[in-house]
Amino acid sequence: MKLKLAMFSLLVLAAGIAALNADPVRDLNLQIEVFNIELLHIYWNDDPMASRYRVYVSGTPLPPNDPGWLYWTETYIPTTYFPLSLQKAFFCVSSVYDDLGTLTYIPGGTFNNGSSNVTISSFYLDRYEVTQASYQAVMNVNPAHNYGVGDNFPVYFVDWFDAVEYCNRRSIQEGIAPCYSYLNYGTNPDGWPVGWNSTFTNHANVSCDWSATGYRLATEMEWMFAAKGGNLSHNYTYSGSNDIGAVAWYNVNSGNTSHVVGGKAPNELGLYDMSGNLREWVWDIAGPYPAEDQTDPTGPATGTYRDKRGGSWADVANSCTVFNRSSNIAENIHQNSGFRVCRRLP
Repeated sequence: MKLKLAMFSLLVLAAGIAALNADPVRDLNLQIEVFNIELLHIYWNDDPMASRYRVYVSGTPLPPNDPGWLYWTETYIPTTYFPLSLQKAFFCVSSVYDDLGTLTYIPGGTFNNGSSNVTISSFYLDRYEVTQASYQAVMNVNPAHNYGVGDNFPVYFVDWFDAVEYCNRRSIQEGIAPCYSYLNYGTNPDGWPVGWNSTFTNHANVSCDWSATGYRLATEMEWMFAAKGGNLSHNYTYSGSNDIGAVAWYNVNSGNTSHVVGGKAPNELGLYDMSGNLREWVWDIAGPYPAEDQTDPTGPATGTYRDKRGGSWADVANSCTVFNRSSNIAENIHQNSGFRVCRRLP
């Protein structure tokens, strides 16, 4: 992980606000204003290379690398709020660079899924649904048609088997260890038997090496933890907001088609389209949530269907909440279903 102090400090005066100085390498223009009688609003220009930001406070002016700065909060968007009552006068914001391309670092934590408390280890999750350009580059085909076509549109008309194959082929292309095996045929899909993906019951023959660092589908609980905002969750109904129109393409605003990824606002972790655009395949076999607390669960061992999470451009609002679940047989393809990928920490 690389961390660079991206801006210095602001002084809150009794008569107003004054900037002290700006970062000589990257000026993100730190700004501060009184939000209401209780809060200050702090915001800055987005650093497109940063995966997240850390905000520090001090009662006295300090050099940007001084250990006297006190950690206040972490945010995935270039804004935060600070209580006026704490009487802190100086602020410092650092950009943190620890993403893997478009894969965003998700710090681990514990949340409640409605039935039990679930602890999730840190992992990386793509901030976008897999695009048609990416799918074409890996699979040499683009199955999407009629419901939004273009490099930056999400890929759809893909089944669970397609998602598994994409993950392994992309891992092999990038020289990292694939996660999935088919029976005893290894991890290279070129060596898997003809018909491995033509019968939905064959999904039970796919196994995952959870220690491998290659691309894979998120588990259902990893997906839910991230959709809720992880450790930064505001417990929104939809992923990133209580206003579905701000964060999701759904049946009311979609025009009956998918849209370019990242077209709506992100959630607290900087993840896009987790409440709409496309439903997303995840790893788990469908089944009821266990009642007992769990750590890094991977779903039931047996079953007929594979889970999908999130809503889509064709769904009503109630189907786009962070709690919504659906499932299909592994060879189901649909114009409103796609996927996104994740990786464990290298």
